[in-house]
Amino acid sequence: MNKYDLVSIVRPTADDTIVESIHKTISDVILKLNGTVSDQGVWQKRKLAYEIGKFKEGIYSITTFESPSNVPAELDRVLKISDDVIRHKVLKMES
Repeated sequence: MNKYDLVSIVRPTADDTIVESIHKTISDVILKLNGTVSDQGVWQKRKLAYEIGKFKEGIYSITTFESPSNVPAELDRVLKISDDVIRHKVLKMES
C-alpha cells in the first residue's frame, strides 16, 4: 500500500453540499478499491495563480489516503468527469 495526497480545486460557486458530495465520491472510490482514507478536509477559497476556464478563485480540498497503486488512475478518471472539480492532482508520498 502506498500513501497519497489528493489535492483538488472545486469551482468557487459550489456550496458545502457539493464539496461534501465530492469528498464522498472520492472516499467511495478509495474504499471500493481496498484503500483507507486518513484525512479529508477543505482548506479554503483562494485566488488562483492563473485563470482556469472562467474561474479566478477555487475551493481547495485535500484527501490523504493509503491504497494500492491502481487507485490514483481511477480517481483521475472519476474527477475528470466531474463538472465541479476544475483541477486535481494525486501526489505519492514517500514512505
